[in-house]
Amino acid sequence: MQNTEDPILLGLILKTHGIEGHLVLKLYVLPENELQENEPVFIEIDGIPVPFFIKEFRILSDDTALLQPDEAYTPIPVKDLVNCRVYIKKRRTIPEGPGTDINHDDLKGFRVVDERHGDSGVLSEIVEYSENILMVIDFDGREILVPFHEDIVRYIDFENRIIEILAPEGLLDLYF
Repeated sequence: MQNTEDPILLGLILKTHGIEGHLVLKLYVLPENELQENEPVFIEIDGIPVPFFIKEFRILSDDTALLQPDEAYTPIPVKDLVNCRVYIKKRRTIPEGPGTDINHDDLKGFRVVDERHGDSGVLSEIVEYSENILMVIDFDGREILVPFHEDIVRYIDFENRIIEILAPEGLLDLYF
């Protein structure tokens, strides 16, 4: 296993809320700690992560939160942030490849979240086909096959039972 400081996908901005610049965020992962005032999040605008400082962050449910960027540091109107991805920086553990110490059976039932497509289903098993290790993901009754490889699996969050992936361009489009 190795540690990295790469940003992780926190969620997707669904809509604005109220008149004070709040945004409703669909959470893909729960942050380990509450995000603090004046702590940056990174909102992806035109493919580039732009830092935004937070005035308020409040978890509403298991999969939604209310986020208010600090208007003093917000370069664009908040309404233009709808449908943008939100990232946070966090130390995390990622697998180094097939020879890792991860017990594949322990990953069954983990939610799989792709950085481009969001929620991609639940891991039902990991199988080997001709020396290739594949994740079998159940997405609404459909079986999705994604390689279990260090270039694809971005991190594994054992506490929240989430596997974040970055599937090769176009792979998940075959299933969605």
